[in-house]
Amino acid sequence: MMQRLFWRIFATFWAATVFLLLAFGWIATSNFETEQIPGLGITRLQAAMDDLLARTGRELRHDGETATRQWLRAASGFGPISVYLFDPAGHELLGRSTSATVSDAATTAFGLLPTGDGPYGIVVDGERLRARSIRTREGDIHVAVAALEGSFLSRLMSRRPSWFWQNIAVAMAVSALVSLLLAWYVAAPLQRIRASTRRFAGGDLDARVGPLRFGRTTETSALASEFDAMAERIKALVESHRRLVRDVSHELRSPLARQRVALELARGGDAAQVNASLDRIECESDRLETMLAQALELSRLETANVEMHDHVALDALLEDVITNADYEGAPRGRKVALLERAQLTLTGSHQTLYSAFENVIRNALAYTADGSAVGVRLQRVGANAVLRVRDHGPGVPAAELDRIFEPFYRTDTARHRSSGGTGLGLAIARRAIERHGGTIAACNADGGGLEIVIELPLGQHGS
Repeated sequence: MMQRLFWRIFATFWAATVFLLLAFGWIATSNFETEQIPGLGITRLQAAMDDLLARTGRELRHDGETATRQWLRAASGFGPISVYLFDPAGHELLGRSTSATVSDAATTAFGLLPTGDGPYGIVVDGERLRARSIRTREGDIHVAVAALEGSFLSRLMSRRPSWFWQNIAVAMAVSALVSLLLAWYVAAPLQRIRASTRRFAGGDLDARVGPLRFGRTTETSALASEFDAMAERIKALVESHRRLVRDVSHELRSPLARQRVALELARGGDAAQVNASLDRIECESDRLETMLAQALELSRLETANVEMHDHVALDALLEDVITNADYEGAPRGRKVALLERAQLTLTGSHQTLYSAFENVIRNALAYTADGSAVGVRLQRVGANAVLRVRDHGPGVPAAELDRIFEPFYRTDTARHRSSGGTGLGLAIARRAIERHGGTIAACNADGGGLEIVIELPLGQHGS
């Protein structure tokens, strides 16, 4: 396939080069036939014909008919111009057949004899033709006719000297070499991109085009860069899916095992044991449902294109999240307090931002101490909206602050608490914030507890 492309490109370039050579030849021939010589009032073609007529006259007057006939027969320097010489009887000296135009011009020239004792008569001018009468030293009248005959192609190709064809051969060879280089210059990067594409399609997710060292045009470099970016994105998505499937499979084992134990206890226990086992089964089922819902949400954020056309009022969205979370924390005396609120809006996805804020605040509410309040601040810092959420819980070891945003990662403290969750909430929040061009980070607050800081660019529509 690529070899055929290479030869098609080569043929195109070479055909274009040959066309240019023919075009230049046509222009040169056309100029030769039509361009006038300044000050003389005749074209270069007419001047060349006059030179040939004068030379024919000199040969005839000095050397006679026999020598002139040999000269006409052996002459090869006329190029596309034909020279005919007619004797006093009107016969062409070499016995060549002539066109009606040439014959008519010869007849006219016979009627325009040289005046007095002059050797030459008046020049007869026609379309691509010149003729004049010649008086020999013996007094005989001959007529010489110079004519540019035939089509453009025949005039371009006929009766050329050997050096002309040598130059043409050299030009064709050079054009073929240049066309080969140009074809290779164009086809080489495409071949490399195709090879990388075939490797990637065959399962090699690390296949990349890389920097192009030959045939590096703006378009091919952009195509190679786009392919590499696409391959990198697809690799990240595939690895993310594999990791998600592996993590979900691992996390499903514990609740399924607990359900199996509860089911065995229900089969062999009394009524109270059965009720307790059913409650346990219901709890684990709810946990599984929550885990699967969050896993689907995380997968959607990582792979799907999220619509970013909503005008989101961050203060109103945050107040709605806090109202719902505050209701959930009431049974254990935990509250969410909005300590500072700036009226800020941005363009993005309302649903995605709601999910991010909800997961961060509910996570803080789950770990804060009973009877304490989670502090929330919404501020504007420069061109960014900054949300700070602080709980009064045990905090997170410094070495694990970055890892709490990884899917299914939970600290050892969280794993031993009933509030440990699924380990997906903060991962969902990070994906949602990154989709909006923002950042999310965690740090241990002074005086205890964990503080999560979200920064979102307000952008062109933010206020």
